[in-house]
Amino acid sequence: MKTLSLAQNLSVEAILKWAREESVLLETKGGEKFFISLADDFAAEVELLRKNRDFMAFLDECKRDTASISFDEAERLLR
Repeated sequence: MKTLSLAQNLSVEAILKWAREESVLLETKGGEKFFISLADDFAAEVELLRKNRDFMAFLDECKRDTASISFDEAERLLR
């Protein structure tokens, strides 16, 4: 992963050029960080989702739901 500072006044095209080769972590002058990667880079998408607190909370909520239905019932409901 390449780390770039927005204090360097890089163009969007320059940033995207690097992001095509490897993931890029952008840091603003104020210290905020943004992750840029190709959208079809599955590993990067997984990493982003792991860091997404709302998404992880949603998954935790789903794990607590113990209700289930049979495969036949699911198939019937989908028709």
